[in-house]
Amino acid sequence: MTVLVIRPAPACNELSDRLNQAGIKALPAPLLSFSAGQDLPDLSASLDALPPHSVVVSVSPRAIEYAQHQLDEENHFWRDDLHYVAVGEKTAAEWQRLSGIKAWQPTTEDSEGMLSLPVFAEPKNLSVLVLRGNGGRALLGDTLKSQGSKVRYFEAYQRHWTSEPLSSLTMRWRAEGVDTLVITSGEQLSLLCQTISQSDQHWLRECHILVPSKRIYNQAIDLGFSAISCVNSASNQALFNALHEMNNSGHTDDRQE
Repeated sequence: MTVLVIRPAPACNELSDRLNQAGIKALPAPLLSFSAGQDLPDLSASLDALPPHSVVVSVSPRAIEYAQHQLDEENHFWRDDLHYVAVGEKTAAEWQRLSGIKAWQPTTEDSEGMLSLPVFAEPKNLSVLVLRGNGGRALLGDTLKSQGSKVRYFEAYQRHWTSEPLSSLTMRWRAEGVDTLVITSGEQLSLLCQTISQSDQHWLRECHILVPSKRIYNQAIDLGFSAISCVNSASNQALFNALHEMNNSGHTDDRQE
């Protein structure tokens, strides 16, 4: 088994290094880099303007990282009378680590899981601030809007895609014998399937793909993948455990849910 880890650095390199140390050949593929979002200077004012018991949602640890840095620069703090929701375990842990915030988190790390949380039980007239990257995670906010919530998307960081042609990267991956993919976002999955050649797409769809959520699992099915494992977590620990088990069992081609 040769694993291609497609997720941003440093998590990409951390998982690849750990797999290689465990005897599982792994290649890092950090297709994305990041910078501060254009809305960050307005963060303190945006938090102060929220009515009591409003909800602040973070869709990633990176949004927390940039937001906390901005608040620290201004000597500002997260309000005690707001509810905080993290898309998953890693995001919640980062909020706790950086600021002591204990955020709600769903049992499944996707928009559907978040919408089932008690803080969204009465969405009408609920004010929600969604901390995200440029253009990220619209399903959650759009669904809340349709239910009567007042949603503001807040750009905490910006994504920057790699400038290296994917055709040359794919040639390298195929030469290394990659047969297993870790892809942690639907954006990265779409990018791969839309911008590589037909021959490379055929190779890609023959790989076993590990994804962190049911949403990306369904997306992979729609894109023609048949060997899919849904890990239900984007954490490196969960992904490592799944890959280690697959490698030890010798079964890397079973479609799982």
